[in-house]
Amino acid sequence: MNSTVIHSLVNGLVIVGVLQLFASFGEGAEDCQQPIGRLLSIQGEAQVQHDGQDDWHFVVLDAKLCPGDMLRVLTNGRAAVVFDNETVLRIDQNSTINFRKTPPDNSSILEIFRGILHIFSHRPRSLKVITPYVNGVVEGTEFLVRVNAAKSVITVFEGVVTAANQQGRLKLSSGQSAIAKNDSAPQAMAIVRPRDAVAWTIYYPDIVEQSSPCLTDDRAEPIRLAAADLSIGRIDEARTLLTKILENDPGNSEALALSSIIETVGNNKKYALELALRAAKSCPTSASANLALSYAYQALFDTHAALNILQQAAQFTPENSLVKARLAELYLAVGELDKAQKAASEAVSLNSGTSLSWTVLGFAYLSRIKIDEALAAFTEAIHLDSASPLARLGLGLAKIRIGRLEEGRAEIEIAAVLDPGNSLIRSYLGKAYFEEKRDSQARRQYEIAKKLDPADPTPWFYDAIQKQTTNRPVEALHDLQQSIALNDNRAVYRSRLLLDSDLAARSAGLARIYSDLGFNQMARVEGWKSVNADPANYSAHRFLADTYSTLPTMKFPESANSCNRSFCNRLI
Repeated sequence: MNSTVIHSLVNGLVIVGVLQLFASFGEGAEDCQQPIGRLLSIQGEAQVQHDGQDDWHFVVLDAKLCPGDMLRVLTNGRAAVVFDNETVLRIDQNSTINFRKTPPDNSSILEIFRGILHIFSHRPRSLKVITPYVNGVVEGTEFLVRVNAAKSVITVFEGVVTAANQQGRLKLSSGQSAIAKNDSAPQAMAIVRPRDAVAWTIYYPDIVEQSSPCLTDDRAEPIRLAAADLSIGRIDEARTLLTKILENDPGNSEALALSSIIETVGNNKKYALELALRAAKSCPTSASANLALSYAYQALFDTHAALNILQQAAQFTPENSLVKARLAELYLAVGELDKAQKAASEAVSLNSGTSLSWTVLGFAYLSRIKIDEALAAFTEAIHLDSASPLARLGLGLAKIRIGRLEEGRAEIEIAAVLDPGNSLIRSYLGKAYFEEKRDSQARRQYEIAKKLDPADPTPWFYDAIQKQTTNRPVEALHDLQQSIALNDNRAVYRSRLLLDSDLAARSAGLARIYSDLGFNQMARVEGWKSVNADPANYSAHRFLADTYSTLPTMKFPESANSCNRSFCNRLI
């Protein structure tokens, strides 16, 4: 299998992942017959310098990258590159990398001169780590390299990375970091929350579409700049702008709304709600305030309150496509599929250039098994916003639905890179790995998902299924019971009816585990619960029937006098 590359060189420390990606390639961009990858997402501006050339040219989405090319992402930009072997790189602003030519051993080296690079590569492979003086080995992994003029920092999220230079070497495993400076060996760093290192990758939902009725002209530009900073993960810059606005204008609804979104995404749910309520009180007709309030309520699992807010907001701002798209999203969340599709279509009609509108329309189609329409909608959403993780997730699920498992899983991998802190995406990625019989990768994704959002039942449910299939029923029982306990804590596109279906599926799964453990009576009880939770669930009825089939055949007495007739009749 082909492999990935990472090269981090700063004052004696070189970290290079050598991946078996390519066989042989041409010498220049025009002659490149086998590109090594493509640019799958770009925000802001990026430039490419082709091999053998001196000039830099602006690069566009889906541009092919060839051996010898250099890529640089400019200030206020982000980009993502996918290799032919599906390894994905996320590149931060002010980063420059070189796709070096293929050496004789048919490997490829990616060199990072400065900036930040997040690498996501989960296929089993060996990576050769090369420095000028010593080599090392890396497992297929997820990690980050940060390079500046003074130091290089490596943070490992999964797998093992060996950092080495002339002065020494250090093996890093999941959750560990190291720093290397000039003329010194790599040193371990203690980091409490390693994933904070990829905070720049976080995806924030857009809530600012047009001027608010309560927004003064002198505040409009700072609000626009703060929203733009959030759209590319510049959280510190956005906070600074918003803090300055609120110091001078504590009741500014737009600044409060954007601050609420930051706290919602950061999982500070109560504070997010407080800010959103202040925003809505300050300007009840502000679309941004009501959008922020809807996200805050949904984060607290009060979907109906979120829906009520957006229904009112749609009356205040009937021409706002973000409000209409968000309303469609919440209709999906409560199972109002007709209303969801209608609202999503209206959002597209109001503004066909909004990615969220197409994304929600895609999920509406997907809920009705209109796969072709869903594929088209998600594709358009990605065209409008190549950094949208939900659009990528939807596209992946739609492809898996029609049997294109490998393609669908690759799209969900991209979604995970675009929003690595999203628990639900990680759960679905684990399920896709499970379907591909890549159990170790699936298990890692479930564990990540559980840590990212302990209230989400999805990873517990999927992990229970995997453990049951690998003959670990006791562990599966624990995970499934935890999943049932968390059943109401679901994410965006789960309706109340689907929650009932989820509970039925979990009960049926629990019954199977009890049966595997020999607890037949408990299995029948769970089977009954499953049927009661969702009477239309085929699997629930089938399993309950199977549990009855294990009962011994009832033999009735020959003489009716020896049997209470009404009791016997009930048995028959």
